[in-house]
Amino acid sequence: MREFPPFRLDTVNQCLWRCEARGEERILLTPKAFTVLRYLVENAGRLVTQDELLEAVWPNTFVQPEVLKYQIADIRNNLGDRARNPLFIETLPRRGYRFIAEVRDWKPVGPPVPASPARGKLIGRDRALSSLQDCLRRTLEGQRQIVFITGEPGIGKSALVDEFQRCTVAGEPSVRIARGQCAAGYGGKEPYYPMLQALTQLCRGPGGDSVIRILDAQAPTWLAQLPALIKRERREMLQREILGATREHMLREIEDALESIASETPLMLIFADLHWADPSTVDLISALARHRGPSKLMVLGTYRPPDEPPNRPLKALTGELLVRRLCREIVLEPLTKAEITEYLTANGHAKPPEGLAALLCRRSEGNPLLMVAALEQLEERGLISREHGCWQCEVSLEEIDPGVPDDLRKTIEAQIERLSTAQQRALEAASINGVLFSVRVNAAPGIDEERFEDLCEGVSRSQHMVRRAGLREFPDGTASQRYEFVHSLYREVFYQRQTPGRRAKRHLRVGERLEELFAGHENEVAAELAEHFEKASDWPRAVKYLQLAAATAERRFEPRQAAEILDHALELAKKLPGAKLDAKHQSV
Repeated sequence: MREFPPFRLDTVNQCLWRCEARGEERILLTPKAFTVLRYLVENAGRLVTQDELLEAVWPNTFVQPEVLKYQIADIRNNLGDRARNPLFIETLPRRGYRFIAEVRDWKPVGPPVPASPARGKLIGRDRALSSLQDCLRRTLEGQRQIVFITGEPGIGKSALVDEFQRCTVAGEPSVRIARGQCAAGYGGKEPYYPMLQALTQLCRGPGGDSVIRILDAQAPTWLAQLPALIKRERREMLQREILGATREHMLREIEDALESIASETPLMLIFADLHWADPSTVDLISALARHRGPSKLMVLGTYRPPDEPPNRPLKALTGELLVRRLCREIVLEPLTKAEITEYLTANGHAKPPEGLAALLCRRSEGNPLLMVAALEQLEERGLISREHGCWQCEVSLEEIDPGVPDDLRKTIEAQIERLSTAQQRALEAASINGVLFSVRVNAAPGIDEERFEDLCEGVSRSQHMVRRAGLREFPDGTASQRYEFVHSLYREVFYQRQTPGRRAKRHLRVGERLEELFAGHENEVAAELAEHFEKASDWPRAVKYLQLAAATAERRFEPRQAAEILDHALELAKKLPGAKLDAKHQSV
């Protein structure tokens, strides 16, 4: 390991640590950003030209030099560095970069200190965390584990998974971890959507070359779905090789490939928001759960209680797997008054004012997201304050407590009102794309990309409604900073507070921006394009991209989903007198 205070570069866990008096914080970098930083640190003190850096990070691959600019910007954001007055990375215009901070070998003086959670201590989840750690222990012993974490919105599913992942990285660094995010709408209904996201991370992460080799040998139908990871000649060859494959064949391939990957090193797959999962992903989880034989594979999924029709396949699956004892379910319950008191006294601070925990418990009904939001709201209004980490009431509790719990949406609205007009406008534009959004695609009209990114960065640091989520790469080799709403409810409130007319205009703008950025590669984002144009009431383009999305489902050997997408396209086509779908796709 190398260090350049207050940071330490961890080459084993492929991450960055910020070391301060209060402890250590783990900073996750994208694989490419980590590789760029590592190369600069290893060559500290000398000029590294752009060509040298491009060849070191993207060997035998043509990429636009602009992509390097975005990686450097991402690294600087994480270091808190500035191009004009750098402390770590100096830019030499038209030549390259130089790492100017003093670098030295790091020698531990004691056992490694796990990184602290991003926002305070995780309270009330010791039993759930212990269950997850028990599942991990079984995984390391060769017993495959399928685990579902469920609970109401805001109950802390994502926080629990994040903490478990942090502990796993700190305690079991050999475990490979990859995440996939299910999404609402047609943009997330592509077959195997979260699995393909996770595979992309595995292929681009540490040991990614071995993952690609395994996919090439054992799961060519899957590798063919990841065109950015292979050269054109190999992609065309794969297309010929997989002719005649079936859906069942594709499922067997990925089962075998994941088993091979897990045989090299333990593998954890995390699928968030499975209540939005496409049917193929549900089938995949079912197949992995029923696969016999030992395996160091753990699949961890989160979902809201499946009480709506779109969730029925998932509900049926979890119910059957539980009966057969092929999975474990962890149901998160609301926080108790004692646990909220523990939250208020975290880090050894004095006991909070009598009655404050009970007040927060009534207002939030034990929902952690709502509890934190209510606490921040009371502090913002000056009704409570915190000095040296200790809470105190500025007025009597009777004046604070109206006796009626706040609604979660109303509390989020109150948080939003504390943002500047420009920040609200930026996040409203961002919500058009879903939980995940990128600067280049979603920059609000009248706000340039740099200003849009500054606004998002400001919200992430002050209000914690959004956070950085790596880079989104485009076919021309460039990339853009990506963010995500920390909870889907934040995105939903920002989206719904806009008028239908404004939402439609913004969907149209985002759709046209994606068309521009993916010109010649529209099939890669066909479902996303279809959703934006449908919500913009642009029926011709919605139908066009639904056809492309159906073709993608066909290539993934999912005729059921292809037929479902085309049925939807036919419904939209009724709004276009005389419009006809491609006969080839009508026959699916």
